[in-house]
Amino acid sequence: MNQSFDLTPTRLRELRAFAAAARRLNFSRAALEVGCTASVLSRRIAALEEAVGARLFLRTTRRMALTARGEQLLAQWQRMETVMTDLAAGLRPPGGELAGRLCVHLPANYGRYCVAPLLADFMREHPRVRIEANYDDAYVDMVAGKVDLAVRLGRLADVQLVARRVGTMRVFPCASPDYLAAAPPLRDPADLKAHRCITFSGYRRGTLWSFSRQRQRRSVRIDPVLTCNDAQAIRDAVLAGVGVGLQGDYMADGLVAEGRLVDLFPDWQLPSFPIHLLWLPGADRTPALRRLIDHLAGALVQA
Repeated sequence: MNQSFDLTPTRLRELRAFAAAARRLNFSRAALEVGCTASVLSRRIAALEEAVGARLFLRTTRRMALTARGEQLLAQWQRMETVMTDLAAGLRPPGGELAGRLCVHLPANYGRYCVAPLLADFMREHPRVRIEANYDDAYVDMVAGKVDLAVRLGRLADVQLVARRVGTMRVFPCASPDYLAAAPPLRDPADLKAHRCITFSGYRRGTLWSFSRQRQRRSVRIDPVLTCNDAQAIRDAVLAGVGVGLQGDYMADGLVAEGRLVDLFPDWQLPSFPIHLLWLPGADRTPALRRLIDHLAGALVQA
């Protein structure tokens, strides 16, 4: 007989199998309740009987009943279930209201434009949740930085993280009408070589802008007159007529619709950026984080 009876995960599975069988007095129905096959359930109960050193069931071809030791163990398990239910209720915030503190890491400009309003909506709905929001384009180690949730643009490198794709950001070159009025014609991406261009220092492809249209390809090496690490500053420079700059759709679509910027090559596409929510495996078991993930994903996917 095994003298150890620590409540390991394996032992708890055995106890749940026993309790289901004890309530139903039918192994097949109990197996459906706990989500395993009847043979697996039988092996779990046999292991439990080995551990307690006693038979728990009396079985014949026609009926099944609990032994005295089985009835005693079932009563103990039911008391334990009551304690665990009370404990779970005590851990729940008053009225079932979400509570807790979450650290969120966001890309600087995309975070301000697209995520900050969603965080405000979430906090109005769940006032007991506290959020620390960091707006930064730099990579963050989510473990070292104690980050609960991150929004990332572009290719993912953290294979150990859980990722949920919530959208795609289109990037395109644009310029102000005033700049275009005094600049050489722009009929093809190759014409950019003759223009004043503005680049984002965090753009992975640097000064090589690669366009595609159906089966056509254009790769243009531009010579920037301004390099900047802030997308909003690039937008302001483009609006001021400094030159041609790449902009994300979330910042520029409205300005194009207003006529303040011009989408230079609407038939040509630059590589787009996937948008993901990232969190550590298992972190979404926290109710507040799980609800925030669903809130952001639902809104960003529809955007």
